[in-house]
Amino acid sequence: MSSTHTCNVHKIIKWVRKQLIKLFSTLFSREKASKYLQPVIDAANNKGYIETFSNKADSLHLDIKNRYEEDIQASFVQVMSKLSYYFGKSKVRLAVDFQEHGFYGKTENMHIIGTAYKKEVYENAFKFITISILTGKKEERIPLYALPWHIGQDLTESVLTLISTVKPWLGKIEIIQFDRGFFSKELIYFLEENKFPYLIHMPCMGKQRKELVRKTKSFYSGKYNGKFCADKTTYNVQSNFYVCKNVDEKHWLFVSSIQFKNKFQVRNLYKNRWQIETNYAVHNSARIMSKSAHYLIRYFYYLVDTLLQVLWRLCASKAAFKTFLFSMVIGVENMLMRKPGFAGVIT
Repeated sequence: MSSTHTCNVHKIIKWVRKQLIKLFSTLFSREKASKYLQPVIDAANNKGYIETFSNKADSLHLDIKNRYEEDIQASFVQVMSKLSYYFGKSKVRLAVDFQEHGFYGKTENMHIIGTAYKKEVYENAFKFITISILTGKKEERIPLYALPWHIGQDLTESVLTLISTVKPWLGKIEIIQFDRGFFSKELIYFLEENKFPYLIHMPCMGKQRKELVRKTKSFYSGKYNGKFCADKTTYNVQSNFYVCKNVDEKHWLFVSSIQFKNKFQVRNLYKNRWQIETNYAVHNSARIMSKSAHYLIRYFYYLVDTLLQVLWRLCASKAAFKTFLFSMVIGVENMLMRKPGFAGVIT
């Protein structure tokens, strides 16, 4: 293996560590950041607990608890804002979604919520509302930002926060895609008023929708009209409404700001949103585990996981995520001995 390749990998890993140190330093101190860095990387690489790899877990958790949610968000946004230089300014497709981290304890608080998935072994979970770039390629989802979710949280306000945070980092937004858990008249109104292009999967609920699906042979295009009340004011909502039957053996309902001529146009636009589930598996493969019932600790680890994925996409996306993390654990020379072609895949 050439010394040039080895040097290149050294620079990549040094740069990645520098970005993580920036996040930790703005929250804690430079000295503490250096102490916390390697245990966090070790835990992410092994999908394990900080306690397993270091005696710094208690001090790290105490430091996190002594910060405000806004402090963690500001530090993360500061690092991501500088990294956005590498994102480019081409058109982007975004997806907003929820992700759960199962919780097996007995503690109850506003951030520990019943799971939305019936087949999960856990009954409760920490939930995060996330926004990601969808590139249209297999396993090419780049997570950008997330907010912790709690009981009674306002959906539209949270979506507004996510979009307004990441918008300066990106080029023109081509579409923002939502699954049926986000269908909301208030959200549609907000997206229309702010001229954000959107596609929302609508649940097939109620007699009228079910009857329309029954009568539709293949594709239906019409108008969705609704109303909602807020602050003693009634707002009218209007959107394009679509029924797509027998697409991948299912019937789909959507509302969108975009005009579609047939069901395959809708399907082709929405299908790359399905890759988000595949990429959550990537996120979970390097999760920093925790038994803590404190939501700030869970949230901090979630954002660190997100930053690691962004750094991977920016500098080593041709290498497996686990390989990328493993190289920061065992060092460049050892990685090159195990995987001789590793240096060649760093871009």
